[in-house]
Amino acid sequence: MFGKPSTGGNCGCPVSPLSKYTLFGYNFVKWFEDFMDTAFLDLRDRPCAETIQSNVEKAVQTARQRNCQYCSPVVSGGMQVFATIFKRKLDEVIAKVGITCLSWKT
Repeated sequence: MFGKPSTGGNCGCPVSPLSKYTLFGYNFVKWFEDFMDTAFLDLRDRPCAETIQSNVEKAVQTARQRNCQYCSPVVSGGMQVFATIFKRKLDEVIAKVGITCLSWKT
């Protein structure tokens, strides 16, 4: 998880106190929250893997620009793993919508 070094505490990245996204009770760092917001907005216009990947690349760049000693070295690998899971889930949802649409027409 980004923003939580194994030594405990938070990394140097800002955390939104009223985050919309949490995991195990922890708020995400701001750059990840911005990624999620932007990705979901962009997916409304272009629901495909390329949309996720382009947002991942922007998030990696944003995180690295912060020069966080914790996030910078791990952000690329972590975000690529997250993108793989996100894309798989998107494909599952799109497949369900396609089946529902086909069922509705018959």
